[in-house]
Amino acid sequence: MSDKGSNVYLLMLGDAYPYNVFEPEFNNGHTIFSSHWHESCLEIIMVTRGEVELHIGGKSFIGVPGDIFLIEEGVIHSGYVVDEPPGYYTILLDRDRLASSDFMNVASRSLLTGHLRLPARLRSGEDAPYEACALAIRAIINEFTRKAEGYEIAMKSYLHILLLELARSYGEFSARTERRSETAERNMERLKEAITYIESNYRERLTVGATARVAGMSPYYFCRMFKHAVGRTFTEFIHLYRIGQAETLIRTTGLPISLIAERTGFGTVQYLDELFKRYKGCTPTQLRKQTLP
Repeated sequence: MSDKGSNVYLLMLGDAYPYNVFEPEFNNGHTIFSSHWHESCLEIIMVTRGEVELHIGGKSFIGVPGDIFLIEEGVIHSGYVVDEPPGYYTILLDRDRLASSDFMNVASRSLLTGHLRLPARLRSGEDAPYEACALAIRAIINEFTRKAEGYEIAMKSYLHILLLELARSYGEFSARTERRSETAERNMERLKEAITYIESNYRERLTVGATARVAGMSPYYFCRMFKHAVGRTFTEFIHLYRIGQAETLIRTTGLPISLIAERTGFGTVQYLDELFKRYKGCTPTQLRKQTLP
């Protein structure tokens, strides 16, 4: 399965420097990033300003400055605004390619690329490896923002240190970690199929029954599991996804609002206006006027 929702990140990853650091930019609204996953990349988020609502692998968090979030490969995650747009950095890295890009012996490489059972959040004063990880992450961010000569090499060195700290604390050999049940793993894979189905068919009429069948679940169980994993109800998720698609068209094309409403599954301008104002705080027409040069 492809890394749904993250392809723009993955296209930036290279073999020489198989990692990226982002200081995300987004517009006012409820959604920072919709539910997605990265099959081959580990994602690390450090909150620097404000609060952020994150849903990671079925768990919900309110992140505050200094919090570190660790999102394992293949884990569904999403992010939402609490009050004001927060500040945070995202590190996205391919552990296999990072380790293989250097001259490492087999033991060192397997240590950095072995299976991890990471906690979703590390907090100062609560988690033993926090200080060492925070120190490495801040050094990575500093190198990224300064971009002094050789910063790519320095970032790679700090990433190796960060991965080593995580491997020592949360590698599969650690007695302090627990394996997720096979049932939970299976449910997450089914929900990924449902999310992919929604994103591929958002222009059409979507029902709980049809989407639940894609996931191989009863409608009741599907709705409960979907809210648990994504942090939003089935209907809310569709609204937010459609609004995101509509916003992109409003900002990047000159298509009439009526046509955008049809192309994004809202059907009518009135319905698009109603939901757009509810979630974005303005109408599509007002947004278009704001984006005009």
